[in-house]
Amino acid sequence: MLLAFVVMLATWFVTAVCRSGRRQDGGGGHPESMTKVLEPEDEEYLAWLADRHWPADEYLDLERQWRAELAIEGMPDPHPCPGCRRREEDVWPCRMCGLLLHAGCGHGMRKRRVVRPYRTRDMQAEAVIAEWICVNCSSVVALDLDQEPEED
Repeated sequence: MLLAFVVMLATWFVTAVCRSGRRQDGGGGHPESMTKVLEPEDEEYLAWLADRHWPADEYLDLERQWRAELAIEGMPDPHPCPGCRRREEDVWPCRMCGLLLHAGCGHGMRKRRVVRPYRTRDMQAEAVIAEWICVNCSSVVALDLDQEPEED
């Protein structure tokens, strides 16, 4: 009887451990990895990331054309960089703490090399070789990509 109880308890324990392992979200991953469901306010950040890494994207041209055609009043100008004082499209607030960052002069961020380059789902052959980290909250705010695909 005692042996049966011990076996049932061990089975329950193993089942509980296996279930809790499945529930883990994979925290500590990269928000840009496309494996995370983004909140609505994060969509703007994701759009900025795409514009930053693919500046020749036709969507940027369409957006500029629409803004010019509609002459929308009250559209906010790009943020001025606190470091170099320029107003450019590559100045944006950190999505975690709000610190203004500027890709052009590097204000508000530092570069961290990736020990083992990784690929995100939608990056095809380009591997992430470095991450740009917010100096205020240490969140990943941009990525450096390897422009040369590996030879197989």
